[in-house]
Amino acid sequence: MRRDPYCGNCGYSFTGLTESSKCPECGRPIVEVLTRDTLPLRAGRRYRSATTIFGRPLVHIAIGPYENESYGRARGIIAIGDIASGWLAIGGVAWGLIAVGGMAFGAVGLGGMAFALLAIGGGAVGGVAVGGGAVGGLTFGGGTIGLVAQGGGAYGYYARGDGAAGPNPVRSWGRSSDDGARFFRQHAWLFGNGRLTDPTFPLWVALCAATIAAVAATIVWLAVVQARQRATWPTDSSPQK
Repeated sequence: MRRDPYCGNCGYSFTGLTESSKCPECGRPIVEVLTRDTLPLRAGRRYRSATTIFGRPLVHIAIGPYENESYGRARGIIAIGDIASGWLAIGGVAWGLIAVGGMAFGAVGLGGMAFALLAIGGGAVGGVAVGGGAVGGLTFGGGTIGLVAQGGGAYGYYARGDGAAGPNPVRSWGRSSDDGARFFRQHAWLFGNGRLTDPTFPLWVALCAATIAAVAATIVWLAVVQARQRATWPTDSSPQK
């Protein structure tokens, strides 16, 4: 592949040529024969381990454009790709028991937007949800809606925060519900003391997420080690045989 402008008819390089309207070599008008090779789009990567579980590859990686695919779809026990689905899925959009991605769906979801039983993200929807905006059963965030909700603006059956609203709100100012105050006091081990500097509930969630992430990372490491022992990674974008 050539990086310089050149004549498409005879191959003469036009680098440094400024005063001629024709190719000095073959005489053809430059406007008709001017050629410059463009850099190809970066090829995607594909890898599928030989080991399978329940008919799915142990590790499947599909990142970037490849052949007639404009993006990668990874499906495996461990799936890594632009769109990934698996027991452990990592990608722009991820579906899995443990899903990590820009948009994550699963039992445990970590991402920009997370929809999961345990959801942590900029926006989180789940049974337990922590995020800038959180909706679910037990929630914590800047703006949050839940059965039990805590945050700057919180709405729930039991809600605690400066902007708390609902049947049993607990606020640092104004009138608070006695039932709400009693509930949060009885469950202070989980929800904390209600001060803005008290990270008890997020710490519980973070500890749970970190434990799951550590287990997931160990699984990935073991799977990749096994895959490297069984097969050679491709050096180009050609599919793994």
